[in-house]
Amino acid sequence: MSILVTIPDPLAEKVTQAAKSQGKSPEDVVLEAVAGRLDPFARVHKLMTPVYDRMKELGITEDEAVEDFEAEKHAMRRERRAADQ
Repeated sequence: MSILVTIPDPLAEKVTQAAKSQGKSPEDVVLEAVAGRLDPFARVHKLMTPVYDRMKELGITEDEAVEDFEAEKHAMRRERRAADQ
């Protein structure tokens, strides 16, 4: 399916610059931007896939992972405070 969209020159220049800096085509940059706008959580899902895969390997739930993370965060804070004293 094709949809023709006219992009104003200032925005087209930004697309072109983004494409160059990312090593992509302007079309890819526009398609990614549109897809990201339509599914704003796609980026989060992509980033979290390795985490969810590891949780599955370990046989833990998301709640258990969060509890472990919180415990580790608090332990690190205690260590940092002890070192500062």
